[in-house]
Amino acid sequence: MKNGHVLVAASTEAGRNFIRLLLYRQVPVAALTNNKREERLLQGIGVKEIMRVDTLFNKTEIRPAFPVDRVFIFEVSLPLTCAYLQVVSRWCCRSVTVVTTMWHPQVIYKKLGASIVLLTQTGEVGFLLDPQFNDRGGMP
Repeated sequence: MKNGHVLVAASTEAGRNFIRLLLYRQVPVAALTNNKREERLLQGIGVKEIMRVDTLFNKTEIRPAFPVDRVFIFEVSLPLTCAYLQVVSRWCCRSVTVVTTMWHPQVIYKKLGASIVLLTQTGEVGFLLDPQFNDRGGMP
């Protein structure tokens, strides 16, 4: 994560907890959202860089104003996750991880550009920041 921000689509409480952990560890973090209410919520937890995108008409090429190293999308719905994947798949970044509680969309997310689809019942992915996990070739 030395080359850019970790961009997180945190539409779930698990996603916001992940952002809090990144902020606590002083990892450069940015958020991806599609609405003003969530943008204010993310600002309230301390996110400085927020990228708001139009997920209904995402035909225009948009790029973040900051370098992006990793992307984490916390699934709240299949259509929204697919829309976020369509937006971020146009950029160059190390990998895109979708965190989901459903097993069935894995193939769809992979086809749309997800590097990793992580199935979790709780949404807890703090282990991804564990140095031992990183030493074994894991993320981030």
